[in-house]
Amino acid sequence: MTEASQLHRAPSANGRGGPSPDPVYPPAGELGRGTPPVVARRAARPSHIKEINLLIVLDAFRTAGTLSRAAVARSTGISAPTASKSVQLLLDAGLLVEDGRDAGNIGKPATRIRFNASCGAVLGIDLGGTHLRIRLSDLSGGIKGRAVEAIDPEAGPVEILARITELGKRLLEETGQSVMAIGLATPGIVNTEAGIVIAARNLKGWHDVSIGRMLEDAFGVPAVVENDVNAAALGERWHGAARGHDSFLFVSIGTGIGAGLVLGGEIYRGTHFAAGEINLLPVGVPGDAGFLEDRGSGPGIIRRALELGFVRPANGRTTTDGVFTAAAAGDEAARRAIADGVDAIAYGAGVLIAAMDPSIVVLGGGVTNQGDAILRPVAEAIGNIVRLRCEVVLSELGVDAQLHGAVFVGLKRADLALVDRVRTQVTE
Repeated sequence: MTEASQLHRAPSANGRGGPSPDPVYPPAGELGRGTPPVVARRAARPSHIKEINLLIVLDAFRTAGTLSRAAVARSTGISAPTASKSVQLLLDAGLLVEDGRDAGNIGKPATRIRFNASCGAVLGIDLGGTHLRIRLSDLSGGIKGRAVEAIDPEAGPVEILARITELGKRLLEETGQSVMAIGLATPGIVNTEAGIVIAARNLKGWHDVSIGRMLEDAFGVPAVVENDVNAAALGERWHGAARGHDSFLFVSIGTGIGAGLVLGGEIYRGTHFAAGEINLLPVGVPGDAGFLEDRGSGPGIIRRALELGFVRPANGRTTTDGVFTAAAAGDEAARRAIADGVDAIAYGAGVLIAAMDPSIVVLGGGVTNQGDAILRPVAEAIGNIVRLRCEVVLSELGVDAQLHGAVFVGLKRADLALVDRVRTQVTE
């Protein structure tokens, strides 16, 4: 059987499966393939309201650690009787456990209750252009196991899925954990609603690949597929530099450039799931123009430096670190290449800042390993482009941002599975 025949493909515009006609990015009119049809909104049924309340209560315990029944009502805004009933349902299902009593209070000591994070696990997967990283976490995000492996970007989806399956199942076997959901962070334009990678320039053969369904078939649990930059943004909001920020911008500067837009605590994806794809914005002047990624990414800065006369090192291998080191030592070609890269990055970020008015901008990706050498000039250039006051900071999670985000989306999907467990027990 050929690899193509093994893939789950999204139907094309004419109803037939197969790769996009454009090997880089499909035409704008085809980006939304696989999107479920729009349906009329219905009033929430009582069962839906109960499920929402259970999710709210679960999240409150995961965030706070330990709460009393009365504290649940206060922290969630749910009425005391409803909060108490939700807590009891979660206790009966084993998702919450009693953890002693509070002493020193007037009256009867309140029972402390905590989330039972060990009642299941999630797999978070970061699929990069050259690496595969997997993290097994309990239901509070605590690390239970890790695996890292180099991959060949020329390998197709089937081969990469086989590696994910082998590594993931090995982790589960070694730890004795039971996986409830999977979160995958992957390059490319991703239809998150259908779990389809529409196009990924850095991975061979990844066009209209239903990787979500493939993972579900391999592991037998629900899977969520997220664009890697969006996943990094979610990771930074969960455990990184964007904690406490509901509307912010994450800009990834590495082998490519992309942005994750968080508005009201949610990723904004756009009509065709391509929001934040700033890499192909035109920059420069007539006769010396290019795309933003050609100037602002790590490889773009290197190419620009060589164009301007930067001398390759003796080993013939020019790196981003080498260009920044040379610039600090006064090399004019390196300094001009970095300045051009900074202008491109600031232009792309500035356009988005003017449109969304974020409270903070987080810079991530490999180029930000240069620290203040990239942060300060980018922040200054952004300030010269837009007048909105906006703090610009470096990622706190670094290369782990995507993995944190993958675990985060996996946990959110696991919550739905937990609520299903409660509903099943109630109806039995």
